[in-house]
Amino acid sequence: MESGIKLLKRRLDVVKKQKEYLILEEAKLVRMARQKKKVAHKLERVKREKFRVLAEEAKLLRVIKQSAKPA
Repeated sequence: MESGIKLLKRRLDVVKKQKEYLILEEAKLVRMARQKKKVAHKLERVKREKFRVLAEEAKLLRVIKQSAKPA
């Protein structure tokens, strides 16, 4: 059971790194869009991926909390 939680926590770390990257990428694309660059399509893809990652992060956090033994 503990190794399962350890794997979930490791996966959560990966998801958090993905989230960080996507937030930075989204900010960069928003700045480019303000400069009238053609980035709308890529920005939309990044936003969709960011929301997917946020949902996965929330799911992993729920599972970890439910799996943790009460102190």
